[in-house]
This record gives sequence, C-alpha cells and structure tokens, in this order.
Amino acid sequence: MSQTPTANQASSETQDKILCAAETLFIKKGFSATSLRSIAIEAKVNLAATHYHFGSKEGLFAATVHRHIKPITEKRFQALDALLSSAEPLTVENIMKAFLSPLVDASISKVLPRLMGRVFGEPEFISRPLLEQEFGATSSRFIDALQIALPDVDLIDLQWRFHFTLGSMIQLLNFDHPHNVPPLKADGDRQADPKDGFERLLSFATAGITQ
Repeated sequence: MSQTPTANQASSETQDKILCAAETLFIKKGFSATSLRSIAIEAKVNLAATHYHFGSKEGLFAATVHRHIKPITEKRFQALDALLSSAEPLTVENIMKAFLSPLVDASISKVLPRLMGRVFGEPEFISRPLLEQEFGATSSRFIDALQIALPDVDLIDLQWRFHFTLGSMIQLLNFDHPHNVPPLKADGDRQADPKDGFERLLSFATAGITQ
C-alpha cells in the first residue's frame, strides 16, 4: 500500500519543480524577461508557492544559482582544507589546483556554464550581490592561502591577479557554448578537450598569479 508523502516531502518536491522551471526560463530568457508567473506556469504550481518558498524573483534567481555552485564550493573548501592540513608545501600551483579541479569533476552540473553566462549578462545591481554571496567567501579563503604562498606580493595585486584568473575561468566554463570556440590553430582544427583547457588554465593561472 502506497504512503502519502509527508508535508516536508511535498514542500521539497514543490521547491524542486520551481527551481527546475526557473533554471530553464532564466537560461532561455534571462532574469529581466522571466516573470514569477511564467515560472509558476512552467513548474505547474500555484504562483503563491513561488513567493512562499523564495520570497521574490531575486531570491529565486539566487537559489537557482546556489544549488549549482554549492557542490563546487564544498569541493573547493575540502581540497583547500586538505592542503592546509597536509605536509605538502603550499604553492600557488597546488592552491589553484584545489580551486580549479572541481570544475572538471564529472558530477558538476552541465547547466552551470549557461546559467553563469546569464548571471554575467545581467545588470550589475542584479549580478553583483549574487556573485558576492556565492563567491565572496571562497575568494577570500583562496586569496588568504595565496598570501601565505606569496608573502611578498601586495594584497591588492594578489586580488587583481586572482580576479583576472576568474575571468579566464569563466571564459573556459563557456567552452561548450555554440558561439564560443577553442583557440584557432594553424591547421584549422578547432576541436579541443575541455580537460586539456583546464590544465592549460592551471598553468596560466599559476604563472599569472606568481609573476
């Protein structure tokens, strides 16, 4: 005999439906052109449910991004904690490897590049608070580690170098976007392995941050 779902299960399922619908529409149309009503229709839930669970469209946008960023952040912190507690020398290369490696994990959502592309395409008053919420603590922790590895580098310089690395990482995250291609090569072969791209990014970031 089947059991009736509990209130918590039903609430969790409703939230998941809303998040999946929001993800689809935010990627397709962007934040400004997507309404809570259209999300509710896509999710086949009552409009009031979107307000109840997420408060506002900004809150729902943030929650949509957070569920994809959270596993990456957790992997980054685990890798950095392991590095800081080990006897292995703290170098720029192994710090940046801890930062970048989770992005090539097979379990990472393939939706993330398209979703983040939308985030960075939004006006700053929408994107900035969200980016600070999701990446502020992560950036601080990794920059703190880089300060240990590079004690003679000015903090402002280190922040800018890390910032430029983030820009390169975002470009590489959009590797599978139809309008984004790997570097052109003399033989005309534009095929490349994203994992190879991340290995190259690791070398680039290590050299750029170390200078």
